[in-house]
Amino acid sequence: MEAALAKDTPESNAPFLPEPTTVAAVGLDYGMLLDITLKTVYFGGRPSARAICDRICLPFSVMEEILDYLRRQELIEIVGSGGIIEQDYQYGLTSKGVSRTQEILEQNLYVGAAPVPFALYEKVVAQQSIAHLQVTPQKLAAAFENLVLDAETVEQIGTAVGSGRSVFLYGPPGNGKSTIAECIAALLSEEINVPYAIDVNGQIIRIHDPRVHLEPDGGMAHEKEVVGSIANIRAGRDRRWAISRRPLVIGGGEITLSDLDLRYSPASKFYIAPMQLKANNGVLVVDDFGRQLMRPEEMLNRWMVPMDRGIDHLVFQTGETVTIPFDVLLVFATNLTPSQLGDEAFFRRIRHKVRIGDPDTKLFKDILTRSAAARSLSYDEDATDYLIETYYRETGRPFRGVHPRDLLDLIEDFARFRGEAPQYDKGWLDRACRSYFVED
Repeated sequence: MEAALAKDTPESNAPFLPEPTTVAAVGLDYGMLLDITLKTVYFGGRPSARAICDRICLPFSVMEEILDYLRRQELIEIVGSGGIIEQDYQYGLTSKGVSRTQEILEQNLYVGAAPVPFALYEKVVAQQSIAHLQVTPQKLAAAFENLVLDAETVEQIGTAVGSGRSVFLYGPPGNGKSTIAECIAALLSEEINVPYAIDVNGQIIRIHDPRVHLEPDGGMAHEKEVVGSIANIRAGRDRRWAISRRPLVIGGGEITLSDLDLRYSPASKFYIAPMQLKANNGVLVVDDFGRQLMRPEEMLNRWMVPMDRGIDHLVFQTGETVTIPFDVLLVFATNLTPSQLGDEAFFRRIRHKVRIGDPDTKLFKDILTRSAAARSLSYDEDATDYLIETYYRETGRPFRGVHPRDLLDLIEDFARFRGEAPQYDKGWLDRACRSYFVED
């Protein structure tokens, strides 16, 4: 039933999953394979056997038996050929096949890669677990090279990520908590296998999301390109799995409890994975924690079992419950004070707490220097001292890590409007600050 897991190959750093070569090795109910094949022919017009294999992501050695069976049952027939070999034969539905397929479509409209058996999915998630990550100071420095943070904060973040446990980022707004969460994902550079869909007791859950499961080069994965790639075929990989970077899923104030449950589509009649299932083997960020429509305690209660035991429970429309792996680095980011969110027992559930405070004068100047260099602006130390004295010390305004970027963006906006070259000097800073800061 389960394909054996082999060592990595040169084609990819993702664990190697060999392509099934028999119907039994696919690990799915025979009827499900028949149904998916009929729907593939129905929506494909006159697809060749090769095209059917590519769409279902199974080799001809498997699909040959399925196609022969459907022909013997007079559900499909050969309607043409694009070549002289069997893989070039083109298929169409018979009238009996059309009737049968329409009945199948009443059950669900899923067409695509054959689902992966749930038992194999559990095994692969465990093999790719974030618990196996090795976070070194060198990797940490590379991931955070574009951020200016004090050494202690960076070390705390690295320790938290290396543990694979939950992380709570808190502190004043505008100091890069959301950006830090994205940098954490950059630490997870290894490639992983992500199934397009899984089969749980006959129920299909679509997991792969091209917006989340990016190709190793950072681009969005397009299913047709990935499943039909020559590299995958040559490597002998199971094409029901996309090779992806470890996922980063970010949700903010819009998150509701229903977003954490299976989403059933009445139209398509199959399930879409919730955000935590899409984030398996990666990072899930709850941004603006405490600003959701639910109370913070409600959200934490929802995550309590997954954080403690590494499993989650999802419920189907039928009332049946499935226990799924929860292999996620869960990051809570908030600019609310901890006392607004919960008590000691509340925070004990979250292993690592990292305060992202305001930068000091040195760090603030470092950020300004980098921001100016990124925009090819000549940095002026006197202009910086003027900015700090006039708009921070005299007003009692705290430094924020985001201020340099925003102020220099405003300088460029003014310069563009005036048709002039932007300059980093007192006059341009005055224009930017008057526009940026709100005075009571």
